[in-house]
This record gives sequence, C-alpha cells and structure tokens, in this order.
Amino acid sequence: MAENKVVHAAQRAAFSVAIDAAIKAVRGKGTEHMAEEAVKLINLAEPLLSKRYKASAFDAARKFVQDPNGKWMEYAYRAINEIDPHILKMNVLNLGYEGMFSGYNYVMELRKKYDCNMPWILLFDPTASCNLHCKGCWAAEYGKTLNLTYEEMDKLVTEGEELGIHWYMCTGGEPMCRKNDLLKLAAAHQSSVFHLFTNGTLIDEEFCKEVQKVGNMAFFISIEGIGDATDDRRGKGVFDKVMHAMDLMQKYGLLYGTSICYTSQNYKAVTSDEFIDMLISHGVRFNWYFHYMPIGDGANVDLML
Repeated sequence: MAENKVVHAAQRAAFSVAIDAAIKAVRGKGTEHMAEEAVKLINLAEPLLSKRYKASAFDAARKFVQDPNGKWMEYAYRAINEIDPHILKMNVLNLGYEGMFSGYNYVMELRKKYDCNMPWILLFDPTASCNLHCKGCWAAEYGKTLNLTYEEMDKLVTEGEELGIHWYMCTGGEPMCRKNDLLKLAAAHQSSVFHLFTNGTLIDEEFCKEVQKVGNMAFFISIEGIGDATDDRRGKGVFDKVMHAMDLMQKYGLLYGTSICYTSQNYKAVTSDEFIDMLISHGVRFNWYFHYMPIGDGANVDLML
C-alpha cells in the first residue's frame, strides 16, 4: 500500500508539472504550441489507461491533437487563455488524473474485488433549502430545512476518496446556500473536484475570489433562455442576476457551464444559435440539458415536450 502511495504521488507530480508546462507554453501564444504539450499529456496517460484502451486509440489521439485548426484544439486554446491557470490546472489534474485515470482504475479494482457496482462519481445535496421557487422543481416537494453538516460532508468525501472517488457534484436545493462550507470542503480536499448545480443568484465577487484560491470548483448555472424565458420559470429579475454572476465569474477566470431545463415552451430558444452565442460570449464552457419533469399534484404537464 505504501508503494502504491509513492507511485501515485510521483504520477500526480508528473501530471502537475506537465499541465503547468502546457498552460505556460500556450497561454498568450499560438495554437502551434498546443500539439507538442497535448502529446506529452497523452503519453503520460497511456500507461495508466492501457488496460482500458488499445494502443491504436492513443495513436489516434496523438494524430487528433496535431490538427491546429480542429474545433477541439480551438476550444482548448480559448480555455487555456481565458480560465484562471490555477483553476484550470486543479480541474484538469483532479478530474483528469485523479478522477478518470488513477481513481477510476482503483474503482475498477474494487468493483472486481467486492463484486459491487461502485461509483466513480458521487452526487450529494448539501441542503434542501433554496432562495428561489422555480416551476417544476422537485426541491420544492421535500423538507427545506434538511441539511448535511460540514462534518457529514467531510466524512462523505474522505471515505469517497479512499475508494478512488474524486468527482463530487452538489445539487439541492441550492448548494450556494452553503457556500462557505463548500469552500471549506474544497480547500480540505485538494485532490478532488466539486461541481455545483446552482441558480447563480448567490454568486458574488468575494465568492469568486475564494473560488480562485481553492481552484478545484466548477459550476452548472441554471438558465432557461434569454430574458423572460428564464424569469417566467425562476422569478422576475433572475436572468439579470445570472448574467451578472457570469460576468463576475468570467472576470475571475472561473470554470462554469449551464444547467438547462428544456420544456415545450423554450426548447427552440435554448437550442438557437443566438442563445448559444450569448452563452459563449459570457464565458460558458459547457451546457447540460435535462427535460422538464412534472412533480406533485397540480404540476404543469403543458410544459412537457
């Protein structure tokens, strides 16, 4: 076990150095520097994933990243130049190396050893409380006073990391109601990533500064369209608050995307070029779409597709 810890520490250090070098080589320069650094990361990953993928898959990946005009290389170049270097490194290192490489391999070992379908991602609700009351949200249907204590969350993550789990998604309720405890949790568990599904209205400048320090957090911000499309479901003025939150997060180079509930009323709007271009201009890196689910007696079934 001690030997495994030594090997793990050495591998993590190697990935850390490689990620730092890649960011430094590319940031503020051109896409031509990206291919060499990307190949180095693939070469580091290959021994860790050789049991999951054939050698031909890594050869194809190396060929893929050597196209400087490819859409994914353009995406990566923008991310490297626009996301805070510490945040980018911590998410790549913990989600990539810890979560998908080292941690995943260990989870696979434990699945075989215990004949149990052990997860490699955990989702938990820090709280059932929320500062909004959105149409069709299941959080409104159960106890709003339910909370996990900080000690319970810390225990959950500590035990999860021992099993090789390094990716934690936080939903609710509104997890930002517990933002101080979640910042504390992220600071205490620097080998994991914490991704929050949030309505965005509680994100302020001071919080962005703290996220920049811990590094290992990212966000899925709820939005249903431009202007009234969001306000009609979430409340008057929510869209402007979300845009303000995105502007702050973009200013501090945070990593964030969206969580979009598509309905019979908004599905065209949230898949339009205008909407996607607007999100890109506000620094959004990814979109998570899920369908509207009518919950409880009297739920609005007209919003179903």
